[in-house]
Amino acid sequence: MSQGFTVTPFVLQVGSQDVAGLQNTCQAIAEDVAGTLSAMAGSASHQGLSAALTKAAAQGDRSFTTMWAAYGHTSQGLAASAQNYLDADQKVVSNLGLFLGDRVRAGLQP
Repeated sequence: MSQGFTVTPFVLQVGSQDVAGLQNTCQAIAEDVAGTLSAMAGSASHQGLSAALTKAAAQGDRSFTTMWAAYGHTSQGLAASAQNYLDADQKVVSNLGLFLGDRVRAGLQP
């Protein structure tokens, strides 16, 4: 017996929504971090410290933007996979109906 796991369209869709939630959280954190570092840079009286904080804010923003995009890509991939599973299920059911209908029309038992 298999020790794996079963993938269903519902599980994929829920996973997509969970990852989208992480994407939103990532965006909120990025805005807070960049805003805090920028505010600190603006209030720093030392030019070197201000420049370092500004640079850190920009680097942090780029990093969070990359993470945000990765979460978005993953979420979209999970949603597309869920739709592919649903489409395949519908096709199987439709083909099975055609097959059984052909058998009944031919006078055979389904």
